[in-house]
Amino acid sequence: MSSTQPEPGSQGAASPPLLHPYGQYVLVRKLAEGGMAEIFLAKLLGADGFERNVVIKRMLSNLSSIPDFVEMFRDEARLAARLSHPNIIQIHELGFIDGCYYICMEFLAGEDFSTTLRHAGKKRQYTPMPITLRVLVDAARGLHYAHDFTNEEGQPLHIVHRDISPSNLYVTYQGQVKVLDFGIAKAASRVVQTRTGVVKGKYIYMAPEQAQGKEVDRRADVFSLGVSLYESLTNVRPFARENDLAILNALLQGDFMPPAQLRKDIPPELEAVVLKAMAIKAEDRYATAADFADAIEHSVKGKVPLATHKELAEYLRMQFGEERFAAKTRIPTLASLTATAAQTVSQPPKPVVFASSGVFPSVAAPASQPPLRHSATGIVPPPAGAAQTAEGKPRRTGLLIGVVAGALLLLGGGGFAAWKGLSKSTPPEAVAMPAPPVTPPAGEPTPTPPAPAVVAAVAPAPTTPPEPATPEPETPSSENVKPPEETEDKPGTTQKDPVTKTGKPRPVTLGIQDVERVVARGRSRIVTCFEKYKQDLPSNSGVVRVQLAIASSGRVKATTQGPLASKPVGQCLETQAERLRFPAHRDREVNVVLPFDYTVTR
Repeated sequence: MSSTQPEPGSQGAASPPLLHPYGQYVLVRKLAEGGMAEIFLAKLLGADGFERNVVIKRMLSNLSSIPDFVEMFRDEARLAARLSHPNIIQIHELGFIDGCYYICMEFLAGEDFSTTLRHAGKKRQYTPMPITLRVLVDAARGLHYAHDFTNEEGQPLHIVHRDISPSNLYVTYQGQVKVLDFGIAKAASRVVQTRTGVVKGKYIYMAPEQAQGKEVDRRADVFSLGVSLYESLTNVRPFARENDLAILNALLQGDFMPPAQLRKDIPPELEAVVLKAMAIKAEDRYATAADFADAIEHSVKGKVPLATHKELAEYLRMQFGEERFAAKTRIPTLASLTATAAQTVSQPPKPVVFASSGVFPSVAAPASQPPLRHSATGIVPPPAGAAQTAEGKPRRTGLLIGVVAGALLLLGGGGFAAWKGLSKSTPPEAVAMPAPPVTPPAGEPTPTPPAPAVVAAVAPAPTTPPEPATPEPETPSSENVKPPEETEDKPGTTQKDPVTKTGKPRPVTLGIQDVERVVARGRSRIVTCFEKYKQDLPSNSGVVRVQLAIASSGRVKATTQGPLASKPVGQCLETQAERLRFPAHRDREVNVVLPFDYTVTR
């Protein structure tokens, strides 16, 4: 999971707190939910009225019976709890209550760096270079500590984070920088070893050797730091392409534009640091994260001073405003929350906007600017007319079809297989920043803008930094391309199905790409359900899971999970999902649980 820190500032001020007892804690409010766990703002209680704000990360109950998930979750806590450094998030406890494991970690009031970068981009600004360099240097120091960590006998544990990106770097309102989420880190002492050949993490930030499933060491994290620095300086993701295969090809070939061609004021010495960190071969990179941090400081000495922690705190507060700062740093006491709950118990709850990043729903933008639409591979320009203007034009309801986001569970022929992909609610993992406008290479056609009727998340017009250089000629995201006409697949057919001599389609094994294709065609119908019945939704942003039982003929039976199943919105989702027609396949039945992310404006 990524970016597991809460965003209490985005909670509606009048929304009633949860206040659910949980061992020695009280769960105050659910902040987000990802593929493995759900995240709560909580209070740790003690004697004589003692209380402390903490974050509880609780494994999803339906995953508690899957050994691999359980061990991964436990290993994350065991590993991260041993790391004590100012630039690494502190884990307090691993516990087990009501059949589920949970992790208690420190509460951080701040913003993940991806959100910070994106927020500046919306204002058509670059994040100031001193701020960017301070964040990357401090993050590198924290990673170096983890890389060098030894057990009690002095033996190195060879920890590698394996998932470094701006969304896993957190900046607090006190000016601290913290590395988050060691959930897929690899160490020699782990109970569950990450097998060679199994790729984990975000492709777009991965080192080439990691993307190939090879053994990795600390230099893979150095590569990811280099990619993060590149993005932070230029507002462009160097390996952004239309799909994972294109990303992998770009990674393996080192196919990206030098950063100074995108931003002319980058010092040549700093560009050299970025290029060395992003070298294709591990032996050509910096040997350690500390060397990377030292090189940054040396390259800009006398040219660009690194921001102090005080300046970092002041910048964050200035960028996000006093209201957000106060909401995140001034969490009410349990007594105040209890009083608030008592006052609102007889009133229907008002909409709540959940906000976080990485595998969770993105932070809601200010009312004057709608949130940026993004994908795991790069910037996605919005449909025409979808932006909210200062004059108050209505924003559209947004939907992000979570086919490969979060936890996608496929059960075929009675078997059980778990799919864990990159969340787009997030962020994300992948949260892209506004990039300069893309200019296709000479001789190539201009990318086709998306059709106005297709909305995936709410989408404003992309913004650009002042006087940007000619950007990297990136291939447009697949979400940029106008989809085929809204037609249903006839039962038992598919565009590329082989045909027998009798003219009948040959059954095939139903794959994830088939599911993605069919659901993508029907996403406008799904959006309609959230638009029409948004009064049924408990918050402005969330996830509704719908299970599809896909018969061998391609017909589907849909069942909405959770409390919305009996609501009109749930019934609408089932109706629209059952209109989908999948390719015929050999399996007797394939069951797919799809997490549909929604973001609505009341």
